[in-house]
Amino acid sequence: MFDRVEISHIDIYDGKTNEYYGKSIFHDNTDVEKGLLQIVNYKGKPKAMLFQNVTFLPTSNNYVPPEVFEKTRRNAIVHSALRDANSRLWVPADIHMNFDSQVRGKLLGDKYNFSSVEYTDIIVEDVKLFSQGRSDTAQK
Repeated sequence: MFDRVEISHIDIYDGKTNEYYGKSIFHDNTDVEKGLLQIVNYKGKPKAMLFQNVTFLPTSNNYVPPEVFEKTRRNAIVHSALRDANSRLWVPADIHMNFDSQVRGKLLGDKYNFSSVEYTDIIVEDVKLFSQGRSDTAQK
């Protein structure tokens, strides 16, 4: 059982072509942590997750920043560390999922900075836990 989540970044891919678009970084928040703990501890599916103060670092010329309130299907790998509730040791993990992404607002008019982004219709494809640099367990 895990009790904390730290997320380094999320790799974002096009929902149809699976083309890599870049990485999303943000300030951790309670809503996202609760959703990810639901996924890894209970194999659950959160109804939605709201990310705040998001910066997107594009790597593809094909990436087009979404308009505010426009839903876009995306695939992603959430790169995170999970804290074991008993041992207090951190376990690296990758959570593979797809979802509808909807931008709620843009910061200072910058097309790559968003005040918030909501993920809905979340489908978890795989959860990979890593120990000592190798994949020891996988959950589906």
